[in-house]
Amino acid sequence: MPIYDFQCNQCNIKFDEFFRSASEQKKLFCPSCQSEDVQKIFSVFGMSIKSGGGSASSGDSGGCGSCTASTCTGCGS
Repeated sequence: MPIYDFQCNQCNIKFDEFFRSASEQKKLFCPSCQSEDVQKIFSVFGMSIKSGGGSASSGDSGGCGSCTASTCTGCGS
């Protein structure tokens, strides 16, 4: 059940829309101005993994969640 991000080309508001499946087709309207002139935009989501006590246990990733090191020089964790 995907959720897609859209932007209205008339009023520039960004909104998301729930779809029952990736192949579902819907007629979309801007929730602000009711325009049909909307486009799908690239969406980014974040995920955080919280570890207890500051030590990495099996299955946990390292300091920032994107590598296996206990500290990450790329993000400063």
